Amino acid sequence: MFSRHAHTPSRALSLCLVSVIIVVLVSLSLTLTARSAAASNYHVDVTVLNTEIGPSSLHLLTKAIATAEGDGAQALVIEIDTPGGALDAMKSMTEAELNSSVPIITYVSPTGGYAASAGAFVTLAAPIAAMAPTTRIGASSPILSTGADIGSTLKAKLENDLVASIKGIQHRYGRNVDLATRMVTNAASYDDTQAVGQHIVNLEATSLNDLLNQVNGQYVTVGTQSVVLHTAGADVQMLTPSLFDSFYSLLLDPNIIFLLFIVAMIGVYLEISHPGAILPGTVGGIALLLFLFAIGSLSPNWAGLGLMVLAFVLLVLDLRLPTHGVLTIGALISLVIGAFIFFNSGSPYGGSQINPWVVYSMAALIGLISLYLISVIIRSRRNIVYSSIGTMIGGTAIATTPLLPTGRVRYGDEDWAAVIDDPVATADAGSEVRIVAIEGLRLHVQPIRHEVHIDTDAIPSLE
Repeated sequence: MFSRHAHTPSRALSLCLVSVIIVVLVSLSLTLTARSAAASNYHVDVTVLNTEIGPSSLHLLTKAIATAEGDGAQALVIEIDTPGGALDAMKSMTEAELNSSVPIITYVSPTGGYAASAGAFVTLAAPIAAMAPTTRIGASSPILSTGADIGSTLKAKLENDLVASIKGIQHRYGRNVDLATRMVTNAASYDDTQAVGQHIVNLEATSLNDLLNQVNGQYVTVGTQSVVLHTAGADVQMLTPSLFDSFYSLLLDPNIIFLLFIVAMIGVYLEISHPGAILPGTVGGIALLLFLFAIGSLSPNWAGLGLMVLAFVLLVLDLRLPTHGVLTIGALISLVIGAFIFFNSGSPYGGSQINPWVVYSMAALIGLISLYLISVIIRSRRNIVYSSIGTMIGGTAIATTPLLPTGRVRYGDEDWAAVIDDPVATADAGSEVRIVAIEGLRLHVQPIRHEVHIDTDAIPSLE
């Protein structure tokens, strides 16, 4: 038993830990903003997109555009080398490019790189799209996140929407519409020679410096205005991901999100099973908040989250109810199925999926922890029963149901099965019985008969 005062240092330490984390994250964000604002006036910002298209790359792209708009960059160059990814993130990225107030130049590089699937849309959404030698672009047909084909009706809807999008982009910048459309309808892919020769993209550049020299003096459409580029000889400022950006990107990985949920589940579970421990609850609470923050940037299947939460409820109930691990087995099944439904919902361009071995290993870990705690609780209960048997014999219990001759009685705060040894004796609910023996988890009792004493002096007499 912990006293109230004994908890105070632990609570204070937990609050300090949370405060330090918040202050560090805020400071990092402010520091990075100030560093970006201090850029040279005559410069070009450059960012690298070499991961799958998803919430993380969307965050980096929108931040890069905001930085370029705020620090007076002549243009923002996006170096692209990606296999594609999530449809929703791709749409948001292309919208950010089309609505940018700073000229954007996309550059498929390095040599051997590619802008595949959703990456092709991100490349073409810029006023100037360039490619390095021996690079590729295209193969943008919609498929399931598992790589499998999708139903004909849904595929037709998605293709029509994507075709309309890519047509609008190519018309806006005066580039080849038909061949770009085939990237969606026929999964066509083009190398740099074909793409430049057929005017799917604007130009080929052997290096970043070559690219900046070629586009210098060109007019590009930015919003409703025509802007001339001044990029030759401009300073190059690389917009690299900050510590906060890397942390944010890490949080958006499905495997990390699932692990955060597991940490939250274990922390709260241990706090419930060992009230007053403080540290597990604190760690679990932080993990839970990070989990909720991370899933806000995803498009998960919420039925899966319901199953994952159900798993936690079953684990807690297994601590309170005498099911001896049955609910834990149900919890593990619910957790595994829920995780796959929540993260791997099979949506088109679904992006990264959770690793099945991460799910299985974490389910096994939780199962071991739960079964261990249940075994500890069962042993402690048995010890309590065995240690109190000697003091129970001869004690008085209260019948909670009629004993005819079996029923239930209450001894202290405990509810017991009971039987009267005398087959003709009974006891009403609420009556007192004496414990004469204990057999396993059943009490052998005898009714207590209270004698009635009559005060003869109180009886009136007739004289």
